[in-house]
Amino acid sequence: MEEVEKMKKIIKNTLKFIIFITFTSLPFLTVTQLIGMDIFLDSFENSEYYLCLQNDGFFASKINNKDHIIIQKSSHPDFNIKNGDSIVFWNNDGDIICNKLERINNVGSLKRYKSIENKDSEQLPIYENQIIGRVINTIDNNIWFSISLKIWEISIQNLNFNSILTNN
Repeated sequence: MEEVEKMKKIIKNTLKFIIFITFTSLPFLTVTQLIGMDIFLDSFENSEYYLCLQNDGFFASKINNKDHIIIQKSSHPDFNIKNGDSIVFWNNDGDIICNKLERINNVGSLKRYKSIENKDSEQLPIYENQIIGRVINTIDNNIWFSISLKIWEISIQNLNFNSILTNN
């Protein structure tokens, strides 16, 4: 009888452990689905190159009424933008704007970008030093995505590879 009780206790503890692991990994599985495995892994290695912003009318332009915006900063070593990409940049008035690129012009070693927003009017070009980053994904606002993104943000700042190696 004593062995049966021990076995029940072991099974109960094992089941609790499996449930705990499942619930703690669900937010990370959600974020992996939202941004992709490559970016998820890179965010732990290079946490300073990624931003998750909540769009509460913060941007001067609209981007599909989505509430969370994942941005890869322009300082990322593999940063690359092309026509049709959405970028976040400072305009000449000091506002932060998120818009799609229509055209990229190379003038010598200087790159100039033109966004789609003011296609009809004469718009000043966007230069590389104005670009904050490239929009990786826009995510609808719901409670589960918000919680998952917040857990991801906290974990990339506190669990990235560099902080584990430097903090003893």
